[in-house]
This record gives sequence, C-alpha cells and structure tokens, in this order.
Amino acid sequence: MSIILSITTDRKPGGIATALYSYSKAFSMRCHQHYVLLPSGSAAITRLLQLEGVTVISMPAPFIRLHLLTRGVFSRKLRMAAKDADMLLVHNARLTSPARSLGKPVALISHSGKMRHINAADHLVVLTSAAADRARADLAASGTPSATRPDIHVIPHGFATADAKSLTTQSKTELRVMAAGRFVEKKGFEILLATAAQLEARKVRVHFDLFGDGPIGPVLTNLARQHELSNVTFRGWQPNLMEMLGQFDLFCLPSNEEPFGLVIGETMRHGIPMVATQTDGPMDVLGHDGMTKENTLAAGGLLVTTGDAQAMADAIAFFAADRKALVAAGQAAQKRMASAFSMSALAHRLDLLITTISQPPAAERS
Repeated sequence: MSIILSITTDRKPGGIATALYSYSKAFSMRCHQHYVLLPSGSAAITRLLQLEGVTVISMPAPFIRLHLLTRGVFSRKLRMAAKDADMLLVHNARLTSPARSLGKPVALISHSGKMRHINAADHLVVLTSAAADRARADLAASGTPSATRPDIHVIPHGFATADAKSLTTQSKTELRVMAAGRFVEKKGFEILLATAAQLEARKVRVHFDLFGDGPIGPVLTNLARQHELSNVTFRGWQPNLMEMLGQFDLFCLPSNEEPFGLVIGETMRHGIPMVATQTDGPMDVLGHDGMTKENTLAAGGLLVTTGDAQAMADAIAFFAADRKALVAAGQAAQKRMASAFSMSALAHRLDLLITTISQPPAAERS
C-alpha cells in the first residue's frame, strides 16, 4: 500500500474534480490511501467523502500555497499527510514549486496539455501521446539537461463500464446528434453550426442538440439565427447531461483544441459513436491504430480535420445514411472504452507511476 497526497486549488466541477474522484477510486482498487488537499467549498468534496480510503483536507484556497511553503507547520492534518505520503500529485502547475517544500517526489498532472512549470516536477503526467510529444520537445528546446528532466507518463482518464444504448438501424428516422462543452472559441462550435447549415442544405435528416454556455453563447445563437437553422437546438448547461444520453445517436466534438475531453469517454462508454476533430484526445481514442476510416470506425467513430465543416458534414451524413455502420461504431466505442480507458486500466497505469516513483535511482540501486 502507498500513500498519495493530491493537491489542487481548483474549486469548479470539471476535469480536475472528476480526476480526483476517478483517481481515488483507482487507488482504492489497489488498496492505496489517498489524501486530497483542496479548497473549502470545492465541487469535488461531496463525492470524495463518499469513497473509502480518501481523506479530505480542506482550507480556503489562498491559504494552500502558504501551507505548502511552510511545510504544513500551521496545519496538523497537512503536516501529517505530507510526512506519511510516498508521492505528491499536483493538479495545478503553479503549485509545483511550492509543493517541493514538502520534501516528497512531485508528479505534475497536466490536465490542459499545456507545458507550464514542468521543469519543477520530478514526473509529468499527461493525458495523451500528443501532449507527451510536446513535453519532450519543450524540454529539449529549453536546454534542460536530460538527467534533470521530469519523467513523462501518459495516463488518460478512466471510466466505469456502462450499459450500451440501443442504436436504431432505421435510416428513415432523424439522426440525433449531441455536442457539449463551454461556449468558447477553442471548442469550435462555430464550425459545428456551419456543419449544420451544410447538412440542412443537403436535406440530411439530422438534428443537433448543443449543451453548454459561455462567453460566445450570444454569438452562436446569432449565427444560428442568421443561417435560419431549423436543425439546431440550444439546450443550455445541463448538470444531469449523462442522464439524457438515451436521446442521442451520435456525439460530435468540433474542438480546435482538446486535451482529452471527458464527455468523449462518458458518451462512448454508453455505446454512442463519435465524430471528432483531429485533436489530442480523439486522436488517442480513435486514431491509435491509424487514421484511416476503417481503423477509426473500428475504434468507435470518425476523425476529421480541425476547422473543416464540409468534412464534418460528410462524416455525420455517412452515419445518417448507414445506420448499420452507426450501430457497429457504437459497439466498437463501448469496447474501446472498456478495454483501454476503464477504471481498472487507470488503476494499473497509476500503479506503474507509483512503482516508478518509489524506485530509487539506478545509482542508488547498484
């Protein structure tokens, strides 16, 4: 059994909160103890308290950095957790250097795929192989000596198994497509609206339901109005989105950047195939065996070039016309999640990380 201390100043629901929960479940599967230092009122706390093997240490967010720099001298809980911990998992890049004050090996989890403060970590955990390649390139360009560079580990999210949705083979029915995310430029929703306009012009029987909100929400609704789109409905932000999956046949991810995309796993594990852009997460999920149409369909969907509305329209039209291919891709999607992105796969990868960190350097072993 190992003891892991996770550290974050993030309070919102989303990638970090979900990772803290899934990491905790994975650690529990291998009988590890997980301490989590996070802000008071964090969205992650309620779910974490429901798990065995998890100890929550909460305090006002501004105090977390101070307590790290003072080695927990003002917090007995943190001081004892740091004393017992075999490793630290840091979920915010700017906390990497302060966390080193605790005197334990530090692994930085790069949820965004950005390469900030990575030189301060002993280990770097990224979600995709593309992010790992960027990290190696950035470290080489920085001139950091090889001996002092952090070890890089690819550990994607893990997802619980789920019952598959029954997809219809009847091409006469309207294809229901869902898309979800923050309404910000990098998520590519403008391209999705252009895709919807093309499909409406082609008279393809498809309807898009867009879930989310954000700063460019008014821009998107104006675009839909200008295009007079009757095949798009804005559904707003839905906290129970996963409970609504049964309404949809296909998931579409039009992002210009996507470090992984939790909604990818959540939909595909229910047997819903995906049309997505060639960004980090979808490339690893669908393109691991190659980028041909045959290979990505065998993994659960289709990949298209970023920013290409016509290619995305063609991919969605393919599924609208060939419902047998849709059903097969849905079955492949669930299989792909169960084999490579399950909770047991996450537990195994985290176990390898723990083993690597706990091993003394080769010079000490000889």
